[in-house]
Amino acid sequence: MTRKIFLIIAAILAGFFGAHMLLLPAKMLGNMATVNTIEMQYVLQWAGTMLLSIAVINFLSRNDPGSPALRAVMIGNIFMHVVAFVVDAYDYNIHFIQQGGLISGAVVHGLLIAGFTYYLVKMKTA
Repeated sequence: MTRKIFLIIAAILAGFFGAHMLLLPAKMLGNMATVNTIEMQYVLQWAGTMLLSIAVINFLSRNDPGSPALRAVMIGNIFMHVVAFVVDAYDYNIHFIQQGGLISGAVVHGLLIAGFTYYLVKMKTA
């Protein structure tokens, strides 16, 4: 798979989860959390807007030949997914998210961390 295809896939995943967080927060919380309040749905919508923004950034950077800006996009994505996984693990530990939410998050975060790390290491600076 090329870096361009990977960035498109990363954009689609971020867009998918961001759109669900923004448009269907009650359903998303119902599938992953042990508590589902209207206030939590509002916060999830805020997070959804940020994730949609990351989707746009990833998609727009797909054709970058290897600039410092692309390096920053990749490092930022790695950082986001590492921190998100740590937060997911903590939230599971305090019984806020269910096991299914932890597992699905771990799979997505793990694959994206691996992909961004691979393409970051492989990247030649333009």
